[in-house]
Amino acid sequence: MSLHGHVDAPVVLPADASRDDWAFARTFGIGGSDVAAACGINPWKTPYQIWLEKTRRVEPEFDERATERMYWGQVLEPVLLREWDDRHPEYILTGGEGIYADRQHEWMLANVDGLAWEPDGELAGIVEAKTGGHRVIAEWAEDEVPIHYVCQIQWYMRLLGAPRAFVVALLDTNSYLERVIERDDDLIADLVDGATDFWGYVQRDEAPPPDASEATRRALSRWPSVPDETVELDPLWDKHIARRHELTEQIKALESERTGIDNELRAAMGSAEEALRDGEKVASHKAPAKPSRSVAYEAFAAEHPDLYAAYVTERPAGRRLTFASTTARRDQQ
Repeated sequence: MSLHGHVDAPVVLPADASRDDWAFARTFGIGGSDVAAACGINPWKTPYQIWLEKTRRVEPEFDERATERMYWGQVLEPVLLREWDDRHPEYILTGGEGIYADRQHEWMLANVDGLAWEPDGELAGIVEAKTGGHRVIAEWAEDEVPIHYVCQIQWYMRLLGAPRAFVVALLDTNSYLERVIERDDDLIADLVDGATDFWGYVQRDEAPPPDASEATRRALSRWPSVPDETVELDPLWDKHIARRHELTEQIKALESERTGIDNELRAAMGSAEEALRDGEKVASHKAPAKPSRSVAYEAFAAEHPDLYAAYVTERPAGRRLTFASTTARRDQQ
C-alpha cells in the first residue's frame, strides 16, 4: 500500500530484501528486464539464454563491463529520480514497494524504480531511470526509446495498471532527457502471449528452439557438463552433421580464397601504408600503435602469486564443441 495511492498487485518480495533474495525471486518468473528476451526481441539476450537461467542450468552472465554499468546505474538511479521529481512538482513521487506479481499469473513480475501519483491519489504513471554511454545516444534520438526498454515499461504498466510511464535517462554522463510512453494494450497483449509461451517451456522444463546467435552459443558453453555422460542422437542428425562438415569445407575454401586476395594486395602495396582507388582509401597495411603482448601466466603465478591474484581474473572455461571425423583432424568451434 502506498501512502498516496494503491496499485492492484501484491508485493511478493519487499524492497528491503537482501540482494540474494532478489536474485533468487527473479528465477520464479518473468520480470520487466526479461520480457523482451523471452519474446525474442532483445538485441543482447535470447530466449534460449534466459531459459537456461530461469531453469537454473546456468548463472546469469555479467562481464566486468556489464557489472560496472549495472553498478553505476544503481548509484545514479536515485539521483535521476530526484531530478525528475524536482522538475515535476505536479506529481508525488514514491518508490516501488518491491517485486510485484500479477494476481492471476504469479510468474509475471515487476520491479519499478518509482511511481508518480496525482494529488488526489490516482496513479499517474510509472517512473523509470536509465543510464547509458555515448554509444547508445542514437537509440534515444527523436523521442525514441530502445525497444527492450519499451517492452519492460509496457510490462510494468500491465501489471500495475498504469496509464503511462515517465522515463528519465542520463546518457554519456551529461545528456539528460525525458520521455513519456503511453500505455499500448496491443503491444502488451503481444508481450503477454510471447511471455506465456516462453514460460510454458520453463514450467515443462523443455528447451525452446535454439537460435544461431553468439549469445546462445556462449550460454550453452556455460551449461555444466556431467563427466562421462553420453547422449544417443536421433538418426536425423546424420544429415545435419554432414551438412555441417560440408559448410566447414566451403568456409575453409572461401577463407583461403580471401587470404589469397589479401596477400596479393599486401604485395601490391609493398612498403605503402595505404592503398587508394580513384583517390579513395581502400585498405591500410600498417602496424598498430601498441605492440602485441603475451604473458607466461603459469610462470607469473608461480613467481609473483600476490601480483597474479591482484591483476589476473580467472573464470571457468566454457565448454567447446568438437566434431569427430574419419581422420585425425578435429573440427573445433
